[in-house]
Amino acid sequence: MRLPLALLALAALGSAGGSADPEEAEEARAGRFSTPEQHRCRWELRSAAGASELRLSCRAAGGGAARSCAYRGEPRRCPAFGGRSRQYWRQILSRLRRRRHPCAPGAPLSARLCGPGRAPPEAQLRLLPEPGPGPPPTGDPAQTYCAERWHSLCSFFVGFWEG
Repeated sequence: MRLPLALLALAALGSAGGSADPEEAEEARAGRFSTPEQHRCRWELRSAAGASELRLSCRAAGGGAARSCAYRGEPRRCPAFGGRSRQYWRQILSRLRRRRHPCAPGAPLSARLCGPGRAPPEAQLRLLPEPGPGPPPTGDPAQTYCAERWHSLCSFFVGFWEG
């Protein structure tokens, strides 16, 4: 009679100690990697309430300015993520390592575990648009979208297009 009562007491203490649900627990991890173009990158993973954000900060080998970006998605929507989350994140970071410029716009990141057909599109990590004030828009689209050395040719085509 005492053994079942002791097990019940231990179970009650265990559930009072904190949430055992992995979706409610917040996890944060960080690390470093290098790209084929010798960019040195730092990454930080933040997950809470189903959504995950992978933040990157990369610097060119010669010094240069650091470039930061973030990817966001819901990997928990992938059926394979639950039991193999470490493998999922290893595959995502491997994909980033192979990119020449990890913060450059491109295809969404997905692990082989949760590739197309295996998980909904929300499970992929997508590059978030860069926040921050950009240069004020000018009235001339050629100045906004064309390099200076191509400005005259670009102005011609923009003028032709606009009529």
